[in-house]
Amino acid sequence: RPLSPLSPPLPVKRLLLGRSSPHALPRPASPRRPALSLTVAMSTGVAPKFSANAYVLALHGPQLYRAKILKVKQTSEGPQYFVHYHKWNKKWDEWIGEDRIKEDTEENRQKQQQLKKRMQEQQASKSGKKRPRVEEKEYPAVGMKINLSGELKKQLIDDWEHINRHDKIMQLPVSPNVQEILDFYVDNVDDNKSSPDSKSAHTTKNIVDALKVYFEHALGTLLLYRRERPLFEAEVKARGKNPLEIYGAQHLLRLFVKMPSLVANTGLNEEQRTAIGKEISKLCSHISKKKAHIFLGQYVRQQKDYGVSSK
Repeated sequence: RPLSPLSPPLPVKRLLLGRSSPHALPRPASPRRPALSLTVAMSTGVAPKFSANAYVLALHGPQLYRAKILKVKQTSEGPQYFVHYHKWNKKWDEWIGEDRIKEDTEENRQKQQQLKKRMQEQQASKSGKKRPRVEEKEYPAVGMKINLSGELKKQLIDDWEHINRHDKIMQLPVSPNVQEILDFYVDNVDDNKSSPDSKSAHTTKNIVDALKVYFEHALGTLLLYRRERPLFEAEVKARGKNPLEIYGAQHLLRLFVKMPSLVANTGLNEEQRTAIGKEISKLCSHISKKKAHIFLGQYVRQQKDYGVSSK
């Protein structure tokens, strides 16, 4: 989460202003078992640890949250669970593996509280003062809604785990880079229009241009994890390289997550914020469709010591 809102540079304002089958076969009388779990057990020889409708603690990012298992299925990687996080919008429902699920026990609830406390302490140490829950309410994202698919959410979670759990960073430069991804999107939008709407195309280009400006200004301050910042300072900023040509899709997704907070503190009205949110949602849909050609970056262990702490 951002330590502080990033006021958009003047060029940005100029750019933005201008459900199983009902015919199931009957089963012989026997002790009741969840039908879906039985199906999984028959296909693998091993029943899944959790069943549908069970309440569990699910790992989302660095935190454990109470969740309900809605569906269970078997994949080549083992049982997968479709979960709904308690009191979260259903758009965050997702398929997760057994490695991200813990039983809802008193012991695991204590672990949940420990993780929550640790995160609050880390946030407080970074800012020099305690800023607990009011931070989320400080900059409301009125009129700004961005739809991230389950695939993109998983990319963000995997990105966090590579860096903060496995001590790896993205190998730079990334290909395709942010500049190429955004330019290809604009070209693709134009090509798919049977009767080009010059005003709509102009709006798309303006918003994409604004996203480029936001990315350049927010990268070093808000979008990079602490482990990534020394490399940015030494190899990108100090050498005058363009971040748009160095960083890739995962870093762009980080910007999308923070855009509602960034835009909320500008002079844009609700209609303009809504338009930006819709365009970013379209861009997210485009990235999901082209994911096999976009998420090609490799995570590696940092070879050179830039003075980053292992904590």
